[in-house]
Amino acid sequence: MKRTNWLAWTPLWFSLFGCVTAPDVDETSPPIWEAAYTSTPPAIDGLIDAAWDSAQPFAVTVRKAMGAGAPKQVVLRALYDADRVYVLAQWPDPTRSDMRDPYVWDPVRKVYDRPTEADDQFALQFPISGDFDINMLSTNDFVADVWHWKAGRGNPAGWIDDKRHLIGKSAGENAHVYEMGGHETIRIARPMDSGERSYSIKPKPTAHIGDTVGSFEPKQPSGSLADIRGKGTHDGSGWTLEISRKFDTGHSDDAVLDRGRDNVCAIAVLDNELYWHHRVSGRLLLRFAPR
Repeated sequence: MKRTNWLAWTPLWFSLFGCVTAPDVDETSPPIWEAAYTSTPPAIDGLIDAAWDSAQPFAVTVRKAMGAGAPKQVVLRALYDADRVYVLAQWPDPTRSDMRDPYVWDPVRKVYDRPTEADDQFALQFPISGDFDINMLSTNDFVADVWHWKAGRGNPAGWIDDKRHLIGKSAGENAHVYEMGGHETIRIARPMDSGERSYSIKPKPTAHIGDTVGSFEPKQPSGSLADIRGKGTHDGSGWTLEISRKFDTGHSDDAVLDRGRDNVCAIAVLDNELYWHHRVSGRLLLRFAPR
């Protein structure tokens, strides 16, 4: 069990405090994000096709989780068919960051180093069980499903990491433990779902093949880690990301989306940043419009 001062290590979704479409949002009445029915689903290739014409754009403002500054607007759209939901997300980002921890050539030593470098990321979260709270450092006990797109890892092969956030007693023995000034103890774990992920680390090159070389290579995912397709493209000014997942994957480590009610969710964006600098939204409600 790892004990951590909460200011020393801040995980993704440290807090989902932020604002949606306006500076002041009442978290008791989250805005509605409506998904339209489609009989012709979009291709998940990071390109906007005609299927998206029927989806209403939904503008969300994300802000820094720590300090609530540096607002950025994300435009979301959603579609659904008989058994799947489709999400389109677009946000400005003038710098394309699609390598995570690349191998960097040292011309003096004539070897590759692997420094820590962030990639661009997007996450969408739904509650699974417990007393869901948009603040990850909550004293509530809950489990959330997180769809975590990573430009430098799963994106080349068109996959999204599927993981959970386990808060409180649900977090288990391997959780990070945060001592909140001696007043509260909070347990947090962020495990991947079962199965094999869609990428692996490549062996370090033994000879010079370029000054900067990617350190991940795609592979076929399996199990619950093969539930979510996703592909993002960068046009020089920002990202366009498409996501697709079944309403019910049949896996116990995933949220089941219900077309008959509003589904609580929230988003996060990382612009070439490590976790403690990410931007987050407030609570959103995903609603499936009648066919």
